[in-house]
This record gives sequence, structure tokens and C-alpha cells, in this order.
Amino acid sequence: MSNIRNQNKTIGGQIDSEIDENDEFLYSVWNFFAANLSERTRKNYYNVVKNYIKTVGHTPMKLSEKDAETYFNDLTNRLNSGRLSYSTALMRMSVMRGLCDYIKLKNNREGKSYTNYFKDYILPDTDKTITEEKLPKEAELAAVLELAAKYNDDTAYLIFSLVLKCGLTSSEVCSLKTEYLLYDTDECLCIHFPEKKKISRIIKLPSDITHLLLKYLSAHSISAGIIFYNKRGTPLKMRDAERLLKKYVNMGISENRVSSGFTLQDMRHAAFKYMLLGGADEAAVAGYAGITTKWMSRYRQIVNERTRQSAADFSTLTIKPSVYDGGGITDK
Repeated sequence: MSNIRNQNKTIGGQIDSEIDENDEFLYSVWNFFAANLSERTRKNYYNVVKNYIKTVGHTPMKLSEKDAETYFNDLTNRLNSGRLSYSTALMRMSVMRGLCDYIKLKNNREGKSYTNYFKDYILPDTDKTITEEKLPKEAELAAVLELAAKYNDDTAYLIFSLVLKCGLTSSEVCSLKTEYLLYDTDECLCIHFPEKKKISRIIKLPSDITHLLLKYLSAHSISAGIIFYNKRGTPLKMRDAERLLKKYVNMGISENRVSSGFTLQDMRHAAFKYMLLGGADEAAVAGYAGITTKWMSRYRQIVNERTRQSAADFSTLTIKPSVYDGGGITDK
């Protein structure tokens, strides 16, 4: 036993008291997990474990879902503030995931239960980290809607509105069917998305979008099936939807109302921004958008805490009710 203690005392330098006091982790986990690592790798990995213990207050042998979330949020906050490089954050997550996999395997062999919650956390790619500069400005979004209204393009207007106000993906827009529409107990129109990866969700449509959608269905005599079609009369594809947006973005650029091109995905990111600005918490936005809360860290840096305000329907934007009355956006 003394040989093991001495061996661990020299892993990358003197062992801190937090780990020295956890003999079970030292002798039954770390000693074997690190046995085949090079001295340099052992030191680097050990520093990751020290950082984890400092962040959550105990070793990963007691890992909980809250611990994984706390550590992940600490990493992403450091990453977004420039205090940590992306490669370092990625390495730390990889170490914790691998170490907890080892603990799970060990516990399973001993008939003990253990969940590696780090399996559910993945750092967003660097180019997916959202900044204010990457998002279209409110005036640019309004310009695109107004141009669609100017040319009586109610299909484009409704598609852009669904993405901008409800955060729908281009795939969800293109696959939208009347069968997905339902009313809740409060007689509010909702979209019930079919189960995907064992997850089904129902989202309530804000009143401005409800008005637009019902008017569109009536104007085009749509009572069943797919809602959006292209000019060829076939169901709208994602590339059709992107081309539709590009058409009006380019018009906006030519009129000096839009500074540069943006996509439906950019509009979706903007939707989440305005939901958060409207006072919705991250869990509510994540549930509404059909994403996990771990992705919401991408939006924190673009929402200034001082600008938050109460909003019943999340978004601080309201879509003007009629495409043919000028269209566009108004502030609540």
C-alpha cells in the first residue's frame, strides 16, 4: 500500500489535499486508470481531475447529472470568455468522459450502478459558437419580411416568420403538415412534431404566427397534408427554402438594407436570442426549440442580462399580422 501511495505522490508533482483525502479514488481508480499513460499525459490528465474536483467539490466517483452540467458550464463559460482554448476544453471533456467510462466499467464489475453523465455533453464546434456579429440585425430581418410582403409572397413571409418567431429548422418547415396542427385546452394553436429519437414535442404558436398560418391555409385552400410547396408544385425542399431566403436577402443587400447574406439557420439563432431577451429561461427555450440545454451556452454571450424583461410569449418581436399590409416586425 505504501508503494502505491508513494507512486501517486509523484504523479505530475505533489498531490493536492483534495485528492490525498480520497484514498478510494486514488488507489482503486486513478492508480489503474493512469497506469499505462506516459508521465506527461498522466500529469495533464491529473490536472484535469484536480480542476474537476475544484469545480464540483468531490471526485468523479460521486458523479451526478448536476456535477456534469456544472463542469460543462464552467468549461463553456471559460471558452466563451477567452480564458480557455477550444482544444484545451475539448481535451478536458475527453478526459472526464474516458475516466468516468472507466469508473462505470469498474463499478459494473462490482455490481454497482454508475452513470457517466458526461456522455450527454458535447462541446459545440468553434464555428458554432454564436456571437452578435454573426446574427442578422433586427432591421435586416424586418427588411426581408417587408420585401416578401411587397411582392405578395405569403409563402416566404410565413416561412421566415415560423423560423424567426418559433425557431423552426428548415427541415421542420418543409415537413410541416396540417396533421401536426392541434389546439390545446386553452384553444391555442400548437404544432405537434412527430416522435424523433424517442422524443416528441408540442410547441404553442404565438398569436401573430397563428393568425398568419390560419390565413395562409385558408388562402391556399389547404386542408390536409404538406403545407409548403415550391413553384413546381412539389413539396418544398430545404434548398428551396434557402433559395427563397437568399432571393430576398440579395434584394435587401441591393437596397442597402441588409449588410451581408444570412441563412435560415442564422434566423433560427436570432429566434433564440429574442426568446432569451424576452425573459424565457434557457430550459424553456431549449424545450421549445427541441434541443438540449447544453447547447444554450452558445447564446449566453449575446444576451445581456441587463436587457432581460418579462414576456409571456418569449420573443421581443411581433410579426405584423398581414403580408399585404406591408408586413415586417414590430417591437413589443
